[in-house]
Amino acid sequence: MNEVFSICPKVYPTQKSQKITVVLDRQYVQNNTSVCIKIQGMEYYGVEHSPLYRIDEEERYPYLPMKKTGESTYVLDFNFSHEQKYSVKIKVNDEVIPYTAYLYAIDEDLVGLQPMKCDTHLHTSCSDGEGTPFEVGIAYRAAGYDFIAITDHHKMYPSVEGKEAFRKLTDKFFVIRAEEVHNKSMGYFHIINLGGEFSVNEIIEAGDGFAESEVARLLEEGTFPEGTTPYICAYRTFISEQIRKGGGIAVMAHPFWSCYGEYNMPAPDVFHLLRTGCYDAYELLAGCDNNNNGNNIQLALWQELLAEGIKVPVLGSSDAHSTKDEETLFNKQFSIVFAKCESDALTAIKDGRSVAVLRENDADFLVFGSYRLTKYARFLLDEYFPAYASLTAKHAHALGIGDTNQIKAVETEIDKYKNTIFG
Repeated sequence: MNEVFSICPKVYPTQKSQKITVVLDRQYVQNNTSVCIKIQGMEYYGVEHSPLYRIDEEERYPYLPMKKTGESTYVLDFNFSHEQKYSVKIKVNDEVIPYTAYLYAIDEDLVGLQPMKCDTHLHTSCSDGEGTPFEVGIAYRAAGYDFIAITDHHKMYPSVEGKEAFRKLTDKFFVIRAEEVHNKSMGYFHIINLGGEFSVNEIIEAGDGFAESEVARLLEEGTFPEGTTPYICAYRTFISEQIRKGGGIAVMAHPFWSCYGEYNMPAPDVFHLLRTGCYDAYELLAGCDNNNNGNNIQLALWQELLAEGIKVPVLGSSDAHSTKDEETLFNKQFSIVFAKCESDALTAIKDGRSVAVLRENDADFLVFGSYRLTKYARFLLDEYFPAYASLTAKHAHALGIGDTNQIKAVETEIDKYKNTIFG
């Protein structure tokens, strides 16, 4: 609660009468306190600009009287007309409190979707990272994450290990089965197998000729524009086909990561594979460098595809190999996925219900995705996630020591907090 008043919930459905509850600080409560509220849409104006209505928020919008229901509690039934952010001012006995609060209204298709902070590309000590799958998961939960995908090189078992470890303790944080798929020689076929039921790395490394024969088939059947590398395109298509057969989604990983004196993928191949639907999602932000060169180019490519009418779901990922090193992109690049529950997370990503977030610090973010989800995510980054992270830090501590009573107590706190935000 701020120093003057609090409002709950903070997120409301549109086109439906909702009860807004305001709790005043005791300094404003008197025997005959009159409390009014002004709710102002920030995109769709309730009062148009005109010579009769000067751009003066205190005069253009009416203050609506609230009903007292407790010692310092006041309520108002209100119908939010549009999906947007709303600014709120409170007047007590004709004196405007010098503080602006913000609320958000969402259309029906977003109601019931949980904003899940996640990282879908990271490593543990099972490949070339630091920390066991459980230790890495604890670090992410402490930083406010709802789920992660452990994507160790050449292997899926670390993600399975992490998934089972957390499943025994909680349903509030989960790990998705995943892996980073390569060809045998650790070459350029870096693809994230997100949520697949089996390891595609194991298929490639089986040595039974299946992968080679399938790539040969795709080379024979495919059409490859001039400038592309047919073998690379066919091999990547084969990997994506196998990921989908396992029920996973194929994610293009860091195409403009600078490695071995060149980018991870030739540009013609990147455009061709995205245009032809080889991938289900695209790492718009990827842990490929620390000066944002790769991110900048990946963003430009995404914008160009959008101009062509090609919509590719986007993700932000850290590719973190450590949660402690100052140079790591841990908690600096991540995604927010809007999903009903754990089982809906992959579908949400594939359906474009995700945004990529570039975090400078706790107050400075850039969000990339659809217009409406970007606006909503920015509101949540200000109004929801900071306090949520303080609770998940307590949750992570309880998970780390395996204290079941403490785990349940914190989870009750988390549920209560979510109710104050989402009602």
